[in-house]
Amino acid sequence: MALVAAMFIAGQAQAQISINAGYAPETISTTTTLPIIGSSTTSESYQGFFIGATYNAPLAKGLGIAVGPELRLNTRNQDNVKSTQILLDVPILLNYEIAINRDLSITPFIGPMISFALAGNTKYNNHTDDWYENNNYSRFNLNGVGGASLGYQKFDLFLGYRLGLLDLYKSDNINIKTQGFFIGLGYAL
Repeated sequence: MALVAAMFIAGQAQAQISINAGYAPETISTTTTLPIIGSSTTSESYQGFFIGATYNAPLAKGLGIAVGPELRLNTRNQDNVKSTQILLDVPILLNYEIAINRDLSITPFIGPMISFALAGNTKYNNHTDDWYENNNYSRFNLNGVGGASLGYQKFDLFLGYRLGLLDLYKSDNINIKTQGFFIGLGYAL
């Protein structure tokens, strides 16, 4: 609450809202550990796309904090097995704008991103498995995010990487984590 109030007071006059869309593939890695056998890791690659809005409030000259919801869709289709996941992401990114000239800037950013899965399922052989039906698979994830954007007038081309920090499965023998890069385009209103 204090962070939101500080953002509002610190930069209400110069705050900037932008609309963003992009490509965000994700890798979901599952590590299974069994007594005597040991551990093995498998990874599944998902195509991902997102759209969202960002509110960037200045904290000091060049320094800002960007917050905003994004809706992300992850899909995977392999060997007649189709998996789909829909997530609501809320990045909270500290950023520092470095002006090259009046129209061009580079802005590195870093911070956490809260993710909440709205839905997830796998379809195969006329059957659908809901990922979250039995409550073993967590809907909540916390990611570490870092990257940079290249701004030209009202447009921003940004890219970065996100790393899931939480184990998404409620079992001592199974550990599920996420990671992936993203690239997108933003337009400031």
